[in-house]
Amino acid sequence: MAASLPARSSTFATPDRRRFYRAPIEVGGRAMAETGIEQDCLTADISPGGARLRAPRTPLAGESLVLYLGPLGRMPAQVSRVEPDGAFGVAFQVSGHKREKLAEQLTWMMNKGLFAHEEERRAPRHDSAGIIPVTLEDGTALVCEVRDFSLVGCSVKTQKPRPPIGAWVRVGQTYGRVARYLSDGFALDFQARPANAAL
Repeated sequence: MAASLPARSSTFATPDRRRFYRAPIEVGGRAMAETGIEQDCLTADISPGGARLRAPRTPLAGESLVLYLGPLGRMPAQVSRVEPDGAFGVAFQVSGHKREKLAEQLTWMMNKGLFAHEEERRAPRHDSAGIIPVTLEDGTALVCEVRDFSLVGCSVKTQKPRPPIGAWVRVGQTYGRVARYLSDGFALDFQARPANAAL
């Protein structure tokens, strides 16, 4: 699966058209402006390509920052937009290698969040063995076994009738659509949930 992230919003925003979907992961850290002034910041969502953050002082669009985001480390970034509520989006100015490493770190953090009962791991693991409910559009919850998990989706095993291809489902707090059938289950792609989704 390609390295991109799901986006989720409690207001069910329209699909994100960025290259990477953003995961609702909160990471605290520091943001340093070009002037050398630092302030605390917190991500609202994040992807290998950028993040949406909040801070006491909202920077200006186009401003360059250096972010220090906890276990994710140091990342130069540029403010890509400022939202009316004070949140702001940044695009990471990092190498392809750093972006790949960040994608792995975020995959591990998401995996850990979904499968909290599993043993903590230092390295990202894409094959998973865990049980998780998959909620269908009618509210039914299928208890499924996770085959694998990545930034863009997951595949699960189930002995129950599978939802139709294209149907919306929810895995934990992340939304997606059924992409294809497997011999013993189905695969889904994470997507931002549109406002008219029944789920």
